Amino acid sequence: ALAAGIAATATLVEIGIAVVGGGVANAGEVLFAPLRRSLGDYATLSFVRQIKVAPALMGTDAGLVGAAAAAALGTRDGETAAVSG
Repeated sequence: ALAAGIAATATLVEIGIAVVGGGVANAGEVLFAPLRRSLGDYATLSFVRQIKVAPALMGTDAGLVGAAAAAALGTRDGETAAVSG
């Protein structure tokens, strides 16, 4: 199902790489090897067959880093960053 979703997305928006993040990316080649093989079953266009699939470099911290970056950008633009907790 993940390979089908990646192939469909790549067909629509012509991406060159699909990055899988979060805890699922920690599965490593147990996930990525069959995912790459299955992608060929769903990739009907030549540029989709060339797509790279890779784990996110930040792993499970990507959401936290993105939230921190958004907060930093918001405060630089004169907006007030909302902090809960």
